[in-house]
Amino acid sequence: MNATPIQLLQGSAKTASTFLFVEGALLMLFGLAALCFPAFAGIATAVLFGWILIVSGIAGLIGAFSARPHVQFWWSLVSSLIAIAAGLLVAFHPFVGAMALVVVIAAWLVFDGVSSLMIALELRRKQRRAWGWLIASALFDWVLAAALLFLSPIAGLFAVGMIIGIDLVFGGVALLMVGAGVRGSAT
Repeated sequence: MNATPIQLLQGSAKTASTFLFVEGALLMLFGLAALCFPAFAGIATAVLFGWILIVSGIAGLIGAFSARPHVQFWWSLVSSLIAIAAGLLVAFHPFVGAMALVVVIAAWLVFDGVSSLMIALELRRKQRRAWGWLIASALFDWVLAAALLFLSPIAGLFAVGMIIGIDLVFGGVALLMVGAGVRGSAT
């Protein structure tokens, strides 16, 4: 009986732990880069977010016109134009965008913390090792989100870069620990 590549990937604890190690190491590397250059990381995040809005707005326009009889055309059109306008503002005025992103990133950190907590609880339920690291990561996300919301808007640019850097480093450490737990549970 031959196993499919997907079955091989799902069944190999060594392979899974290797992917977790690589992802964790990359997150740590990008996090350290963001910590070393927080203003650049804040601007880059704002510009990237702006372009994501622009592309999604253009896709929404295409969808609105191509699905015209099947969707609410005017609401789709308005939504798409707002996404494009907001994207242009953020992409070409990243300082303003970084200040606005403080709230968006705080919300993302809250939801990322919830996701980490749910994964940790599932790992705990399955009696897997290292689930506590994901709970610590969730708590850390929530502390960072609260810190972001209490900063002044002027500190937004540096805060975005620093918070992203700190979160990436801590998330990378958590993944390395989960990878070590997966590798350890296979032996």
